[in-house]
Amino acid sequence: MTTLETIKKEILAQLSGLLPPDLAVSATDLVRPPKPEMGDLAFGCFGASKLLKKNPAAVAQELASGYKTGGFIAAVRALGPYLNFDLDRSAYSAAVIGEVLSARDGYGTRAATGERVMIEYAQPNTHKEFHVGHLRNICLGIAVVNLGRAAGQEVIPVSYMGDIGSHVAKCLWCLKKFHADEMEKYRQSPELNRGKFLGQIYAEATRRVDEDEKLKEEIADVQRRLEAREPEWDALWRETREWSLVEFKEIFAELGVEIERAYYESEVEEPGKKLVRELLAKGLAEIGEREAIIVNLEKYSLGIFLALKGDGSSLYATKELALAQLKFSEYQNVSRSIHVVDSRQSLYFKQFFKTLELMGFDKLKTTHLAYEFVTLKEGAMSSRKGNIIAYEDFRDELASRVAGETRQKQPDWSESRIKETAWLVAEGAMKFGMLKQDPDKPIVFDIEAALAFDGFTGPYIQYAHARLSSIIAKASPYAKAAGDKGGVPAATKFGAAEENENALVARIAEYPEIVAGAAAAFKPSILAQYLFDLAQAANDYYRDVPVIAAASAAEREHRLLVIEAACLTIENGLRILGIKAPREM
Repeated sequence: MTTLETIKKEILAQLSGLLPPDLAVSATDLVRPPKPEMGDLAFGCFGASKLLKKNPAAVAQELASGYKTGGFIAAVRALGPYLNFDLDRSAYSAAVIGEVLSARDGYGTRAATGERVMIEYAQPNTHKEFHVGHLRNICLGIAVVNLGRAAGQEVIPVSYMGDIGSHVAKCLWCLKKFHADEMEKYRQSPELNRGKFLGQIYAEATRRVDEDEKLKEEIADVQRRLEAREPEWDALWRETREWSLVEFKEIFAELGVEIERAYYESEVEEPGKKLVRELLAKGLAEIGEREAIIVNLEKYSLGIFLALKGDGSSLYATKELALAQLKFSEYQNVSRSIHVVDSRQSLYFKQFFKTLELMGFDKLKTTHLAYEFVTLKEGAMSSRKGNIIAYEDFRDELASRVAGETRQKQPDWSESRIKETAWLVAEGAMKFGMLKQDPDKPIVFDIEAALAFDGFTGPYIQYAHARLSSIIAKASPYAKAAGDKGGVPAATKFGAAEENENALVARIAEYPEIVAGAAAAFKPSILAQYLFDLAQAANDYYRDVPVIAAASAAEREHRLLVIEAACLTIENGLRILGIKAPREM
């Protein structure tokens, strides 16, 4: 149990003896007051006032008079309808800092809960270009996986990639009919960007079909040949599929995507068809219009779930039902399954989850973690229309801009050092830009704003960490001496400096609760906002409080440990978001 949790528990234990027995209170009822002079924690008396039929301010006065201070609680006072608590800030600061420095990388991480969770993300389609729109899925998935683990869950990250279907047939049709010679060039030159080439072919195929709908039958014929595994088309599919998968593997490694098991549509297509026919035989499915096999979910207000086309062709649902069986046969005792998929699929997942329940997966908790699109000024991106920004172009643009600024600021750095730092900052800008808003909010990504070293950005937080690291490095003899003592000296009274420290330590103390809350809500944006607030408090601290130049050794020793605790907390939080914390920028 953390220091803050211990304090809240003690407060609630005493309050329970002063409040009506049928009034339930919890740690969430203890909040930070809006102004520092109001104290460190506050309890609203509105619920108690209703039960006691008294004015909330009067209830607060009664609680203040009955509350016995002690331990970390230095004083209790009524401020309007709130009961406010002043902590013994010297003892509190020492306890929080000691907690962080003891746990270090583990600060904010909960003990194992025994809950086994599968998170599916990173689902690009082969034969399409990997673009900026895919980044939000990747960044959200990485963060949710890390949050789950920090909350004590056993997380199994998996991906499910679309490597068959109409989009593949369309790409291969265009490739073979119009680009056979060019195909040979890419076949002989693995250093060329094959994934981007396939994406361009797919966009071209779409344009051709839009201009002449008669071509759809040619593409449908290619799809039938692919599903029949005709050798010529099957060989072309396998070759080009590998081109896409190699590209995805490189991008995943670059972004820190961790996948325990990669699933593919091609491996569940035939099992899916068989499963749907079994559902029909069991009466869970029925024949609908045009001989299609459907699951009728009308009585659940979910409409008709189309499971298999009348001509026997598979659908996304066909394969995903089989995927569920495969997943949970390979991974036993999974209590929750989370699907990170864009919001357009919301109805589909409601239907899919209900069908799973009817199939017997009734004890499995299912979640569609929906997110909105990353948009451009011209509108939503589309692989189909070719209106996209390729990930590699986007990445290189960001890294190039950062590298240019770094060369100006650090003229003595080697080129390799500049490029390494530039990538860390560019990656931080990309990921933070994708995570700082709630998933249900669309994003218009602004490169200039994302790279800013001030404001609500990844580089701002990374820079705060680098500044703190620089202070620690400059004072390394003092930091080592303090750490060797095995304890944390209590803060002494430093006037205005104490207020800065109180604000920073209070932020640091909140970190474990913030991580737990973000994990429970599947909202990395909660952690992103917290890290921005923490970085601001840290910036205020090292701006206004002398650390290395402190008036005494005791002051310097204590302040260095405050700096180190803040630095560790920022680093831990950025790591959960999938962002590295550079020590120099």
